[in-house]
Amino acid sequence: MSPSAHAVLRSFDGDDLVVAADFGVAGRPAATVTELVAELKTECTVWETLPPPYGDETGMGGRQHVDRWVRDVRDGGRAVRAVLGFCRGSVYAGAMHREISRWQDPPLLILLDPDRPHRRMIVDYFGEMLVSRLEPMLSTTEIEEVVQAGRDVDGKAADPLELADGLGALCRQILPPACQRAGMVGERSTELARILASYLHWLAAATEFDVRPLWSSAIALNSGSEGYGLDAFDEADRAGLVAEVIQCETPYEDLMRSAEVARVIDDLLRR
Repeated sequence: MSPSAHAVLRSFDGDDLVVAADFGVAGRPAATVTELVAELKTECTVWETLPPPYGDETGMGGRQHVDRWVRDVRDGGRAVRAVLGFCRGSVYAGAMHREISRWQDPPLLILLDPDRPHRRMIVDYFGEMLVSRLEPMLSTTEIEEVVQAGRDVDGKAADPLELADGLGALCRQILPPACQRAGMVGERSTELARILASYLHWLAAATEFDVRPLWSSAIALNSGSEGYGLDAFDEADRAGLVAEVIQCETPYEDLMRSAEVARVIDDLLRR
């Protein structure tokens, strides 16, 4: 049976399954789970979490996202060998790992540059992404107005989900006409707005989890980029946050396209 809430990145006849939590978007600077899977030698089926269909994410909390993915995994009937998480997807990986461990032996939990979303991150991401995307399409004054509109939404939103709703609405209002001015027509003019709105909701929903109990058994692969992964946490917060840390020299953006990192994960999967 094909999963409904995951993309099948690799399929083998055996029973072992690796589940990866990430919000993969084509063209992003950071490598994707697809690139990591291309480097792995371990013979196992690999699924990657998918966001809900566009529009369904409104009002969905983190546990609803996790329930959707976990239901898929359980219905698939395979033994989960490992749950992987990249960056902010590590929060969802930890929550999935907890639920999967309720019906089978706990799988490995492998986190690559784990990070935890917070409200300020949602606002900052909105501003940074819109500035970078809209710079060729709008004037400096127009961009400043958009960023200020985002700050106004932040000032009125009661919680991260309400904030994501408001910022997502701004994306849908501003991006399509800007994309049309740049020559994009039809669905291409609305695709970017839908992706950004979906990602903002995905970030917001993840803020409801306390990562400390979710990551206590995790193996974290920390990149060589300063300020990323565990390096982004205060020293006091890092103590006991994960069970094991493997320091890598690979930069953050290349973690999941690195043959060296893939070898480390292959070794972990053979444990």
